[in-house]
Amino acid sequence: MIVDTNKSCTACGSQRLVFGYTGNSSNAFVPSNIFVIYGFRTRSFVCLDCGYVSQFLSKEKLEKLKARIGEREELNE
Repeated sequence: MIVDTNKSCTACGSQRLVFGYTGNSSNAFVPSNIFVIYGFRTRSFVCLDCGYVSQFLSKEKLEKLKARIGEREELNE
């Protein structure tokens, strides 16, 4: 169990969160209109107080996505 007290639940504000992955390796965010082979695997958390489950990109994956979007915008200029 991984509990991160630096983040809070978007539903209730609790900081009692357990992080992990949802599903299998094919559970990935695939952005529209940007070619990616495998997409960006998402991380998940569940709130131990309200049960809310959410997905997000790790900082590393978010930076890669931003770079891909930047490359696309440069090509369109």
